[in-house]
Amino acid sequence: MQNKSRFRSIGRLRDSRLFWAVISLCAALFIWIYYTSNYGVTQTRVFYGVEVTFLGQDAMRDSQSLVVSNQDVNTVNVTLRGTRRDITRLTSDDIKAVVNLTNVTMAGYRTMSYSLSYPTTVNQSAIQEAAKSPSTIGLQISKLSTRSMPVTGVFEGTTVEGYMIDSTEMVFDPANVTFMGPEEELEQISSVQVNVARDDVNATFSATGNYVLLDEEGKTLEFDDVTADTDSVSVTVPVSAIKEVALDVTLQDGGGARAEDNVVKHIEPQTITVAGDAATLDGLNSISLANINLADYMTFPETSYNIVLPNGVECLSGETSATVSLEFVGLASDMFIVTNLSAANVPDGYEASILDLNKVVTVRAPVDVLPKITANNIRVVADLTDAAPGRSRVSTTVYVDGYENAGAVGSYPVYVQLEEDK
Repeated sequence: MQNKSRFRSIGRLRDSRLFWAVISLCAALFIWIYYTSNYGVTQTRVFYGVEVTFLGQDAMRDSQSLVVSNQDVNTVNVTLRGTRRDITRLTSDDIKAVVNLTNVTMAGYRTMSYSLSYPTTVNQSAIQEAAKSPSTIGLQISKLSTRSMPVTGVFEGTTVEGYMIDSTEMVFDPANVTFMGPEEELEQISSVQVNVARDDVNATFSATGNYVLLDEEGKTLEFDDVTADTDSVSVTVPVSAIKEVALDVTLQDGGGARAEDNVVKHIEPQTITVAGDAATLDGLNSISLANINLADYMTFPETSYNIVLPNGVECLSGETSATVSLEFVGLASDMFIVTNLSAANVPDGYEASILDLNKVVTVRAPVDVLPKITANNIRVVADLTDAAPGRSRVSTTVYVDGYENAGAVGSYPVYVQLEEDK
C-alpha cells in the first residue's frame, strides 16, 4: 500500500506544471552559463614569441634574385581579443607573423608590416588583434650573388721526428668552392679552410673533411642563407722527410795535383737542411756545387756557387749559394821552355806543321819531385782530330814523361798548318 501511494505521488509530481517549470528554468540557466562562458564573454590574452615567416620568399629569389639577409626580430608578441572558447584553443606556436614579400623588387633595408595567420580550426572572424609588438619588422633585402673561393688547409697534428708537413703544398679536390648567397655576406669571406688533424705522421696521406669560412681577421663565419656546391673537401697532405746534407765539390786530378793528397777544401756552409720525398732523400748524402779540374788552376780563388737541389727537394735552412776555396798542399811549380811540339791524329792525306817554335809550360809536382824534372821530359802534343785544312789554333795535351805525379797547369794551344800531301 505504501509503494502504491509513493508511485501516485510521483505521478502527480510529473503532471505538475510547477515541476516542469523548475526543470526548464534549470536547463535554461545551464545553457546560459555555458554559452556566456564560451561565446558571450570576451577575453584578452598576450601571445609571446610568435614566429616571423615570409610569403613569396622563393618567388622573390627566383624572379628578382633577392633574399632576406637579415631581419630585426625573429619573433613578435601579439595581443588578441576573442571568446574564451576561441582564445583558449590558441598557443604561440599556432600563430604566425607573415611578411608578404610578393611586391619586393629592389635590394635595401625596409620596414614592413605583417599579418597574423591562425590554424584552420579557429574562427578567425571571432578574433580581434588588439596590439602587436613590434608593429613592423625591419628587413635587409640583398642581391643574390655567387662567388668561387680557393680552398686552403692547415695541419693541426704531429709528425714523426725527421718529417714535416707544409700546409701550402696540400692538394684539394675540389680546389675551389662556389657559394651562393647575399652579396654583402659573400664579400665577408676571406678564405675557405680545411683543418686536418692526425698524429705521428710519416707518409703522405689523404682525408676528407668539412671546411670553415674565415674573415680577414681569421674569425669563423656562419651564414644561414649562404649555400655551397659542396660541403666537404678531399685533401692530400704531402709529408716530407728532413735531412742535413753536406755540400761538396767534385775534383778532377790534374796538373800534378791529386784531390785526395794535395787539396784541402773550404766550403761555407758545410751543410744545409733540406726536405723532400723520403725515397729521394734516402740516397742524397751530399750536393755537388761544381766540377773542378785541378789542372786549370795554380791557385783557386774563393768562388760562389748556386746550390742546385734535386726536383722536389727544398732547402729549409734558407741557403741559396755557397762559397768554395781550395788550398793546394805539398806541391811546387816551375816554368819550362818546351821545344818538343808535335801533332797527333793527323787526317789521312794531309801533313801538319806546328808553327810555334816553343811553349812556356808551367809544371806542378810534389816538392821532392819537381827538381828532377827538365824540359827534356816535357812534350806538347796537338790533337788534329777536328782540325780544318789550312791554318788553325788547336788545343794540346802536355805530357811529363817519367813522372806520373807531375803535370802542366793551364792550357797551351798551338798554331798548326794542315795541308794535303804533295
